[in-house]
Amino acid sequence: MQRRDFLRAAASALTAAGTMPGRAAADTPKKSGGPQLKLSSNRRYLVDADGKSFFLLGDTPWFLQKLRRDDLKLFLDDRKKKGFNTLFLELLDDSRIPSVDGYGNVAFDPVTDITRPVEAYWKYAEEVLREADRRGFYVILSDLWYGYGGGLWLHHVSPENAKTYGALIGKRFARFRNLMWMQAGDHNPDERLAECTRVLAQQIKAAAPHQLHTVHNAPGFASAAFYHDDDWLDVNLGYTYGASYLQILPEYHREKPIRPIILGETGYEDEPNGIQLLPEASGGELWTPFRIRRNAWWAVTCGAVGYCAGSRLWRWEKNWKEVLDVRSIREAPHILRLMGLIDWWKLIPDEKHEFLTAGYGQWKMANYATAALASDGTCGLVYLPTPRQVTLDLGRLKAKSPVRWFDPTSGKLAAAVDGTVDNQGARKFQPPGRNAARETDWVLLVGPAG
Repeated sequence: MQRRDFLRAAASALTAAGTMPGRAAADTPKKSGGPQLKLSSNRRYLVDADGKSFFLLGDTPWFLQKLRRDDLKLFLDDRKKKGFNTLFLELLDDSRIPSVDGYGNVAFDPVTDITRPVEAYWKYAEEVLREADRRGFYVILSDLWYGYGGGLWLHHVSPENAKTYGALIGKRFARFRNLMWMQAGDHNPDERLAECTRVLAQQIKAAAPHQLHTVHNAPGFASAAFYHDDDWLDVNLGYTYGASYLQILPEYHREKPIRPIILGETGYEDEPNGIQLLPEASGGELWTPFRIRRNAWWAVTCGAVGYCAGSRLWRWEKNWKEVLDVRSIREAPHILRLMGLIDWWKLIPDEKHEFLTAGYGQWKMANYATAALASDGTCGLVYLPTPRQVTLDLGRLKAKSPVRWFDPTSGKLAAAVDGTVDNQGARKFQPPGRNAARETDWVLLVGPAG
């Protein structure tokens, strides 16, 4: 998201120990309204406490504590109604120091000493999480945003104060079952920052072993780029402004250990960040709903088991309520709706073109079509960013199957053939012209039967 440090404080981080009053020394985690997630048995995706698969669909309000209670509830109710199940949030403002919430409370006193929390600020942070929990949201929470480029909070963290801070917030938030921690933030580590990240994560993990962890590095670098061998890292978060399949596919293939990969961040509607990294875009252009949607669908057909949408809403400008309903946010939940029709957790990227055998376009180009087929042949997906005839090897299907076109802008399905197709031989398919947004992309859904 490349957010800048607008008001970097000059003071160095202090290392004196502090406390967070008002919290019992040993909070016992209690059942919450949101899902408690863990890794699946094959470590490819996330499941809830009952073992049910969970496709993560998130939004990025980030520093939600900037809102007061009425606006906070308005936002949460809106995202719940739209169909999101996850929020990316921050405990500390990523754009300025001091970090100040919607009620004027500062996070620390002194303002850069992360071991000296101000209780009123942290009580409201808990309230924000409780309101999200009541609505059933899963939360991926940044504990200390390092900052893009020149950085922000990275200037005020050390291994020593990270140990104290990690222990404090780990204990304070241990009772939340709907929480995954996001380490770092828009920054690749040097040796010191890597050590700070590890200390902070390990301290939280010790206090709350049931909570998962991921890492948000600089654009172009997924979590595992620097922390693959760390046993506290549970989920691999992709972050790219380029064509998402170029990052997600290699991350899907990382092993020893395997981790779920999610597309945690890409371009935001009406922002210019990294737009020149797309195959057909130039610097100075903006991210459009089509470009954002394309990166999302490229990712989920290349092994991603979650996607987090974004818009300029995170800036919390005076007109933020007008930004609540931008197109890319309205369209993102269609992904989750389609995943609800199939056993998406069985999908394997079809990168060798054994299922989608012709019409897949050019690698590294904007017209590249991605596909995935279930490990048991019960269903398959093809994402076509531009119209063309494609050929599928139907012999890779388990049984006769319906074939439908899914409009990623409206969420509507239309039959591609009458009845079902036999699970043998090759067959060609042609998308039905423009989608509901008068744009070019379609998803071809094969199966499941019934």
